Amino acid sequence: MKVITVKPYGYCAGVANAISLAYKTKESNPDRNIIILGMLIHNEDALNELQKVGIKTIYKKGVQLEDLVDEIEDNSIVILTAHGHKKIVEDRLNNRGLEYVDTTCPFVTLTFKEIAKASDQGHDVIYIGKANHPEATAALSISKNVHLLDLSNPIIPEVKDESPLIINQTTFSHYEIEKQIELIKQKYPLTKVFKSVCDASTRRQEALLSLPKEVELIYVVGGKNSNNAKTLFDMAKEKYPLAKVIAIQNENDINEKDLIGLNLVAISSGASTPKEISESIKSKIESIAN
Repeated sequence: MKVITVKPYGYCAGVANAISLAYKTKESNPDRNIIILGMLIHNEDALNELQKVGIKTIYKKGVQLEDLVDEIEDNSIVILTAHGHKKIVEDRLNNRGLEYVDTTCPFVTLTFKEIAKASDQGHDVIYIGKANHPEATAALSISKNVHLLDLSNPIIPEVKDESPLIINQTTFSHYEIEKQIELIKQKYPLTKVFKSVCDASTRRQEALLSLPKEVELIYVVGGKNSNNAKTLFDMAKEKYPLAKVIAIQNENDINEKDLIGLNLVAISSGASTPKEISESIKSKIESIAN
């Protein structure tokens, strides 16, 4: 059996930076509580490793991050996640006198600046994203002129601006947003477009789509809440209808029965999946095959 690890794999630069800042903050402040407000990245294994060195995560599904600030102990250092956050989160932290470290991905920060710029110039913004995803939540909070086009229910928002800005959540693929962009342009011909698909996500998507057509099984590795891993999964299902496509988090999710009689297996992984997990999955598959 041949096993292909789709490259690139391991953390993207933004995720690697967030993880590094969290560990460095703990190392520099061993006697203080280090609290991640929200999910630093969407990978449970990585968060468990942070927990082992005393870096705690505070997160409640359906509860806004700003409403969790009051639950943080005094003198804690707060880590803000790579996905970005509302300004009100910083305001609440400042009001509490809590020190914080911002790990927002630079590429996400760039999209937020473009949104603010367009809004300041009086334009509406049509934001292609996923409802309740932290990056989308942060983007929508920038201005009342930002309107969500949720890809899970893609209804084009009604805006008065004849030339709104179209911008998107960074974790989607070009393939997912192109159709929506064209439909929006039909409705608003003078619209401007700022494509903000993360380069790291794009390269993973292109590599996945370049697999040999003979591939029989594709493991897509990522956390349950990882949008870019879900994108890879959906793309694999569409591109390789004859292959089995299975979403897993780590080697413990591998079912040996899925590997029986196969000649070519591929491992694709999201941008927040640790390199070690992809490598351990490959090792286990090869061990089973031998």
